[in-house]
Parts: sequence; C-alpha cells; structure tokens
Amino acid sequence: MNKDDSYWLKVAYVLFAAVAGYTMYKATGTIGVQTGWGDRYDEMYQPVATALSVVFGVLALWFLAQNKERHAYFLAAIGELRKVSWPSLIDTRRMTVIVCVVVGIFAAILAVFDLIWAKVFALLLT
Repeated sequence: MNKDDSYWLKVAYVLFAAVAGYTMYKATGTIGVQTGWGDRYDEMYQPVATALSVVFGVLALWFLAQNKERHAYFLAAIGELRKVSWPSLIDTRRMTVIVCVVVGIFAAILAVFDLIWAKVFALLLT
C-alpha cells in the first residue's frame, strides 16, 4: 500500500458520501410527495430536504473517516487486491463459454427429468 491508495480511498469516501446524500435527497423528495408535505410546505420543504441531505452526506463521510481501523482495513484490502493475478481477456472468454456450456447441459438434463416426472405424475393422477 502506498500514499496513492490512501488518497484514492479518501476520494472513495467522498463519493460514497455524495451518493448517500443524493439518495437521501431522492428519499426526502419521495416522502414529500407521498405524505403531501411537499405541497403543504411548498417554499420550505425543498430547502429543508436539501439541507437534510447535505447533513446526511457529511455524517456519512464523518462516519467512514473517523474509524482508523476501518481505514487501515480498506487500505489492506486494496493492497491485497494489487497482489491478485487477474485472468486475461482470452482466459475470461474461454471460462465464460465453458460455464455457459455446462449450464446449458444441466438445463437440458433438468428439462428432461422435469418432462419425465410430469408424465409420471400425469399417469398417476389419471
């Protein structure tokens, strides 16, 4: 792990806080529509919802940044991911084709068994 990892982890924290704030903004908008508060408190609801969303985003950022053990854990996870040897595009395609073929074979086998059991139960019920 290096200092770049710590910088990008802090960027990820800020992005998470932005997503959390945006989600809260959308949720308060939905709640305002469903409860009628958006219409009842027309000029006041939007600024309050925006402020609440910003506060929620800042709290999410503070919650992530305040725990040093969590920060160290994420940095260690990034360091471990740097050690992973990822498959090449050709290997990925080959493994994907193999998985699709095996799934197709098992689907055909299950379809045959399903048809057989359907016929057996139809004969038993008639």
